[in-house]
Amino acid sequence: MLKRGSSLLVVALVVVLAGCGKSGPDSSGTANAATSPVAKELKLTEASRKFLVIEPVGGVEPAGGRAYFGRVAFRPKALSAVTAPFAGRIASVLVEPGQRVSAGTPLFTIESADVLQLRTTLDQARIKLQTAEAVLERQNEMMKRGVGTEVERFDAEMKLREARAEAGRAERNAALAGGGSGTEASVRATVEGVVVSVRANVGATVQPGGDPLVEVGNPNGLWVVGDVPEGEAPLVKKGVKAEVVISALNQTLAGHVAGIAPRSDPETRRAPFYVELERAPADLRAGLLVRISLAVKSEPGELWLPVTAVLLKEGGRRVVYIEDKDGKFVPRDVEVGDGRGGQVRVLRGLQQGERVVVRGALLVDREAEQLL
Repeated sequence: MLKRGSSLLVVALVVVLAGCGKSGPDSSGTANAATSPVAKELKLTEASRKFLVIEPVGGVEPAGGRAYFGRVAFRPKALSAVTAPFAGRIASVLVEPGQRVSAGTPLFTIESADVLQLRTTLDQARIKLQTAEAVLERQNEMMKRGVGTEVERFDAEMKLREARAEAGRAERNAALAGGGSGTEASVRATVEGVVVSVRANVGATVQPGGDPLVEVGNPNGLWVVGDVPEGEAPLVKKGVKAEVVISALNQTLAGHVAGIAPRSDPETRRAPFYVELERAPADLRAGLLVRISLAVKSEPGELWLPVTAVLLKEGGRRVVYIEDKDGKFVPRDVEVGDGRGGQVRVLRGLQQGERVVVRGALLVDREAEQLL
């Protein structure tokens, strides 16, 4: 008797599973078409529908604020990028990443013919200045004795002024090379901070205005940079409260939005926004990944769906299944935004009140790659 009951149970399960893959005798063609690339709708048997949960699209937003990913970064004014001031070859590198430096600390040295030219020009300007001073002094003395002329004294005074201006320019130009003599120039830090990166290599040829060779950052100038989809950018306003979760430090920090970039990235279609922290921990450092939750209000008419309703198809398409008035299921491409609390915001593709398969969508479309 037990063996016969088990056999009947197996037969029943086979019948139910077979119903999930195709419809009844009157609609088998429709079911097969729905699972093909050109299918537009699907009719399921009542046995299969029992495994589905179908709900109308609503506008109830989950609690917890909108969440975005971001990173810790230096403010623009808190990062000093040091480039080569002269063309030449790097002779030595004097700092390492993570090293604290003060303003004026030598970072690297360069061997450059331009440096020698600047110093030679300075020496020549100083000699010219000394000569002009001596000539004017002699002219003044001759005027006192009555053997000089006012024209000669005036000419000597003008040449002294010219020599002083030339010497001043030469000193300012030579100051870029720092102290010393010959062809070697010492490049120094302009701000106090921590060495973030060192790209200078001994023996490498450099040009003025090239890529930064050393970057020095101010640890007190860190903030958080997040990325918001351009469709949600109007919701991110200056002053909005933020909660920043830094998993690497096992800390949750409070802050607020300091501003948002005026344009979106053309590839990602996202806009950067910036968060100031109320209290930055001592071990905070640039490059840490964070999760940012913003306490922003929803816009009227926003639609939210359980994440299980959205299927990820080939090519990155997001698809949901709509139940029409005839009880058939029609695939619909949608665009989704941020997700939290097991729900995602629908940006395009649905209207409020449409009935969507929120659970069991994989049974409707077995070609879906995975749940979102």
